[in-house]
Amino acid sequence: MECVDSGQIIVVGGKGGVGKTSVSAMIVKLLSQKNQRLLVIDADPVISLTHALGETPVETIGNYREKVIHSDEEKRTLLKRPMKTIIREMMMHNDGRFDLLTMGRAEAKGCFCGTNELLRHGIESLCGEYDTTLIDCEAGIEQVNRRVVHHIDSLLLLTDTSRTGMLTLTQLKDIAVQCNEGRPISVNVLVNRLRHQAEEDGVNQMATDFGLTVIGAIPEDPSVREFNHAGRPLLMLPDDSPAVAALQTILAKVGLL
Repeated sequence: MECVDSGQIIVVGGKGGVGKTSVSAMIVKLLSQKNQRLLVIDADPVISLTHALGETPVETIGNYREKVIHSDEEKRTLLKRPMKTIIREMMMHNDGRFDLLTMGRAEAKGCFCGTNELLRHGIESLCGEYDTTLIDCEAGIEQVNRRVVHHIDSLLLLTDTSRTGMLTLTQLKDIAVQCNEGRPISVNVLVNRLRHQAEEDGVNQMATDFGLTVIGAIPEDPSVREFNHAGRPLLMLPDDSPAVAALQTILAKVGLL
């Protein structure tokens, strides 16, 4: 099933440890200020984005899958009700600003294939009802490689100043372009937690060496660190926070705001 007549689908990716969750939360903050229907999907099993947004999920896709596996009653319910309805009931609603769907982690050890399959169904069945769908993928290339998202309009690749971060982005870009099967895709690299100009110059050159282009940099911002340490929702960051202000400029530059 394809997501037909959908609004824009934005995917945030990158290697672990580059601040992807914080940046995704700030993107939600900025997008939710627009007059639009916004669906946010926390596709990381550790549900970091959900917590960064100040939410606690009542149900996750992973937990639901476990119930279906171990409960005959849940199996019967699944056969009687449309999956789209079941997935919609898992969603949280943030005062009309956005809807949030959380992947979560299955209790059983091993592959997330089944949970990813349910996640794919959720994305494909719901995204047509929203102007924008923002998907925060788990770190690395696995979910993109498994085609959890078939169609991407805008791929925001987040990195630090390391060579390994840039290498991960190269792999993500190649896989995403292949999975998009010829459909246009906007790929933009963002450098996070930049401390000084020399770092920006170095990472720009590194990106060029990898065939990538850096669209902008987000500075090291003490307020983001303080909010994270205190467990405060990043939606409450002030608009003039250096990180939020820089990200707003970047998103406007690539036509997402």
